[in-house]
Amino acid sequence: MDNQLKVSAVICSYNRARFVVDAVDSIFKQDFDKSRYEVIVVDNNSTDNVLELLAEYKAKHPDYNFRYYVEHNQGVAFARSRGAHEAKGEIVMYLDDDSLAQPNWMKYTVDFFDQNPDVYSTGGKITPYFLTGIPDWYSKYFFGLVGNFNLGSHDKRLTGNRYPCGANMAFRKKVFEEIGYFNTDLGRKGAGLLATEEKDIYIRILNHGKKVYYLPEVEVLHAVESNKFDKSYVYRHSMGIGGGERLRLKGQNIALLKKFIEYVAKWGYAIVYGLGFLLRGQWSKFYMLERFRWWVIMGFLNPKKAG
Repeated sequence: MDNQLKVSAVICSYNRARFVVDAVDSIFKQDFDKSRYEVIVVDNNSTDNVLELLAEYKAKHPDYNFRYYVEHNQGVAFARSRGAHEAKGEIVMYLDDDSLAQPNWMKYTVDFFDQNPDVYSTGGKITPYFLTGIPDWYSKYFFGLVGNFNLGSHDKRLTGNRYPCGANMAFRKKVFEEIGYFNTDLGRKGAGLLATEEKDIYIRILNHGKKVYYLPEVEVLHAVESNKFDKSYVYRHSMGIGGGERLRLKGQNIALLKKFIEYVAKWGYAIVYGLGFLLRGQWSKFYMLERFRWWVIMGFLNPKKAG
């Protein structure tokens, strides 16, 4: 049966027992022949009861191609790489543990890969659903904070300025054989919020001369909990963006200088854009947008504090 597997759907989990079973179930509810795909959960040293819940799910569904592992090396890049190593399918699809795959998530991805042999990776739309109220400082500039990813209603080739997000991305398995796995120096580790491991692998794919596409029909819903709006979380998230970029570009002095200039310019733009909020009496929106851009710079300058 292993040779017949078309897809390996991978969910990496860390202390999300309250969500992960629903994420798994959303994949097994796909309109796709279950004999042609498997679901793999990689637990990254969770301290909740996720393993117990996964064991219960497996026992209730003995006919499903379902496996789960514990990856003891801490970090999402380790967990994602472990999932790719364990995968037996031709295509490796990633879904976050707090997300729900929507209808045609798998079928559309498989059809697109089959029809476009020169495409090595795809990513789809991510639509947040809020489990709590939205604070008055929230604006479109914080879409990344809640995983909102929408590049329009048409398939689109991505060339570097934008790249798929980890909550909803897919690769031909040979990508990992040809360019390597996720950079384990980057990405979140436990409660740390370093970023850019996704950006890193996509840049390597593009530098390898391969194509990446955005597919709006491949949609997931992403849960947004109240903690995402804690200002301490926003601070760590922002620092993680800057710190991740500093580590990703380590040793590339010209690129580091350009990135620093870019971040300073964006901070300046944020102040200018924020004036519109001030004119409308929305002080909190102005303040948080300016802080976000400043904290990214601080993370870039102090990557050790960003982890």
